[in-house]
Amino acid sequence: IENSDSVQIALSTGGLFKGKIIGMDAVADLAIIKIDSPDPLPVIPLGHSNELKPGDWVMAIGSPFGLDLTVTVGIVSAKGRSLGATPYDDFIQTDTPINPGNSGGPLINTQGEVVGINTAVMQMGQGLGFSLPVDLAKKLIPELKAHGKVTRSWLGVSVQDISLADKESLKLGVDQGSLVREVVVDSPAYKAGLKMNDVIVEFDGHTINNSRTLPKQVVYTPAGKEISIKLVREGKTIRVEAILKPFPENVMS
Repeated sequence: IENSDSVQIALSTGGLFKGKIIGMDAVADLAIIKIDSPDPLPVIPLGHSNELKPGDWVMAIGSPFGLDLTVTVGIVSAKGRSLGATPYDDFIQTDTPINPGNSGGPLINTQGEVVGINTAVMQMGQGLGFSLPVDLAKKLIPELKAHGKVTRSWLGVSVQDISLADKESLKLGVDQGSLVREVVVDSPAYKAGLKMNDVIVEFDGHTINNSRTLPKQVVYTPAGKEISIKLVREGKTIRVEAILKPFPENVMS
């Protein structure tokens, strides 16, 4: 819908409505569109994607290749998948057949609840579909409704996973966490006193196991919030406080 002049919404009952774009976020590939209907419309309940487990049965509904209201069935293959598009990727992987035209359709659990929004498919393989977790969508919806866009937060560090060589040469004292490789000058991390080779092991009460976990926690924590960071520096555990800022437009990662 980006750069579109108008949006039309067609219902399965035959109704056709003009849609109003309330908000959209290109990073999450998510938008809210409003229609005005003279009659009440059925609403599908939102479930909890954090309760999904690999092997759970799910269904996808969409219009692949123009085939309206197609239902396909499969299982949850994995959670927390990254496609490399952004550092914040956190997709549900499913072998439920997803094809062009399924995007934006729901991924539904066996209780009839939406647990994901179908987003992408890996064309070079089979049974490799990906859905945005509905719990993530729930975090974005209030901001999209209120402001029409999502403002992500920024800490100002570059991180990587801990390798065995890092652990031994830097005498880190821990096996898991986000190893800080760079601290941006005048960033929230810089002002909080973070240094290169610190290992962030906890952010705002959430355990940080690797370099992929930290960006996901940072960007969806409200800007302006003061958060506690637990880190290991030269084998010693310390805590620092940081106040997050909105993500700068000139920073790409």
